[in-house]
Amino acid sequence: MKLSGLGVWNLYFLVKFALFYYGAISFDFLSNTAFAAFLAVHFKNVRIEKLKHLSAVILGVILLYKDSWLPPINRLVKQADNIQDFNASYFVELVGRVINVDMLLGLFIIIVFFWYSSQWIRFTTVTVIGLTFIGWSHYKAAQQPEITQGLAVKKSENILADPAIVTTGKKSPDQQLSDFYQQQRLLMSQFPQQVEGDLFDVIVLNICSMAVDDLNTIDVSLATMYKDFDIVFSDFNSATSYSGPAAIRLLRASCGQTSQEALFNDTPEQCYLFKNLEKLGYQHNVVMNHDGHFDEFKGLINKYGGLTSKPFNIDAMPIAQYGFDNSPIYSDGAVLNGWLDNDAKDCKPCAMYYNTTSLHDGNQFANSARMNSQQSYPQRHANLFADINSFIKNLEKRGRNVMLMVVPEHGAALKGDKVQFAGLREIPSPAIVSVPVAIKFIGPNVQPYSQIVIDDSTSYFALSELVSKTLQTDIFGGNNSTANLVENLPKAPKVAENADTIMMYVNKRPYIQLDGGDWSVYPQSN
Repeated sequence: MKLSGLGVWNLYFLVKFALFYYGAISFDFLSNTAFAAFLAVHFKNVRIEKLKHLSAVILGVILLYKDSWLPPINRLVKQADNIQDFNASYFVELVGRVINVDMLLGLFIIIVFFWYSSQWIRFTTVTVIGLTFIGWSHYKAAQQPEITQGLAVKKSENILADPAIVTTGKKSPDQQLSDFYQQQRLLMSQFPQQVEGDLFDVIVLNICSMAVDDLNTIDVSLATMYKDFDIVFSDFNSATSYSGPAAIRLLRASCGQTSQEALFNDTPEQCYLFKNLEKLGYQHNVVMNHDGHFDEFKGLINKYGGLTSKPFNIDAMPIAQYGFDNSPIYSDGAVLNGWLDNDAKDCKPCAMYYNTTSLHDGNQFANSARMNSQQSYPQRHANLFADINSFIKNLEKRGRNVMLMVVPEHGAALKGDKVQFAGLREIPSPAIVSVPVAIKFIGPNVQPYSQIVIDDSTSYFALSELVSKTLQTDIFGGNNSTANLVENLPKAPKVAENADTIMMYVNKRPYIQLDGGDWSVYPQSN
């Protein structure tokens, strides 16, 4: 046994150096250095040497996957049933997004350069230098003070007005996260014992896959989309990038933000937004434009969101799209107005939760030639808001007082970035969790208000506080204003979680933690 050069394995490290520089992968210094050391050991026994290279191929693939931003294997295993539901054409579409032409050209150049220059360049030395440089970079990054200091926020005299992370001295991100959740545990909306002023319905439209970044991608402005709404939140934190958890967080809006794990534990009844409304005589309705079977969505909002009523029957509604699993997605306009013509007549006041997947990745128009779902997104978005605006007009014709809230679940990741290809939402990046929320007050005596745009980072607890304040005023009788409603609304630092994945801002920069590992800066697109 002796030490030798890495030979063709240098090409493996050159490619990984390039991908790391590009930001397409992370780079675990210790694991990669250990792998290089293993490759440098040369066995005199030919069979052992062949076995070493065979095992190196397997280890190299595993290490490359580990360094990638792709979901961990154990998480893919857990999601196997859901992935099996993807139809073949959607798989082909996803593969087309993963394969980057620029990367392929770069890979080709590296391979040609390696074979052409390997005769006079000792690439093992290049690999050692590269590993040393990355190790030094990791060490320098670990010494940066920004990751250990508290978040730069202003302490508020009223925790309800600004429940921000307040730290003293140097604290690790884990400690800052703990401080955040500790402060959030203190938050709980206090709903009135009875409704002041005129009764009104509460209607929540929970839209899958629509972030501010997606709107910018398709050149749709908030001013245009929400031109007739009274209150607009331009930087609302969805706190997750998956539908089930997002819906649970919305339905538990009456308490502060919890960890991902706590979403699936019991919580005080007062945390449930719709249960608080039920205590005031509201009847809750569940309406969806899909069957709710994927990822057990219907069961999640029932068990963990407190929505126990049977969903509105949509079987006779026209099908507008088919999902990535070939399940029918019904017309938003037909479903919303169908509910208004039927079940809405029997509940006064009514609290209605509506969930739509019309903008979900992989959808295809019914009775139309197949389109790339990203290309069809602008048209699907236009159709959805045409249906919503039509629904609003029908609400206005009925003459009932309504507090209408449009709350996206998360973004569609239309553009993707260096870490995640378009459509991948494994990491709750800022572009995915920053969603546009809007509120409109509808009623015969509602005064025309100037639109208020809230640019501060907010989240679900602010919505619960708005509902509570509206119940305690007479805005539908024209005796209050939206300016009074939004005064001292709670802000919220941008903290977001998926299973084993956390994103948190530290000194105005997004950091991520994967599977309980080290915190690192989330690479931003140029």
